[in-house]
Amino acid sequence: MKMISEVIKETITNAKNIVITGEEGVGKLKKTIEALQDRDNVYYIGNPFDYKGNWRPKGYDKYIFNVMSLKRDLFIISNEIEILSIDPGQLSEKKPVLVIDEIYGRNEAQHEKIASLLKTQQIKVIIITGCLKNIGSLAQYLDLSIMLFEDDSFLTVEREFLNKICSILKPEPH
Repeated sequence: MKMISEVIKETITNAKNIVITGEEGVGKLKKTIEALQDRDNVYYIGNPFDYKGNWRPKGYDKYIFNVMSLKRDLFIISNEIEILSIDPGQLSEKKPVLVIDEIYGRNEAQHEKIASLLKTQQIKVIIITGCLKNIGSLAQYLDLSIMLFEDDSFLTVEREFLNKICSILKPEPH
């Protein structure tokens, strides 16, 4: 059986926009960054909130420091001003992979920016979220979801079914 990071790596090669989901503690972010170790131009777009809307335990700065330790050449975009200033056209020239950590708590302007990144051809996007209900209307741009479980198993959900799931699960108001 393949390791989850290998499955994520293969999926990133074959798909443009992916969501990685699963309960707290299954290693969504860690396994995703593991899968990206040999890639250049990997950007991490942080969020001070988790999927429940809680502030990151131990503080956001410490969380960002831990994320930076996962990959030495990771580009960090950690605040709203940096997120909103991303130019998808310029960024696409680098053929990057963006890892967007959680959707919950992001405002409409950030959602619009994320949608524009998902629509830009030369940018691969991976959204990490604890719950698919937070994806909302962004689901229409996603190719598939990899749902991780505590026992290191996973479930792949393709676009059509992912869209159906997200249309049923309504995001909570921010």
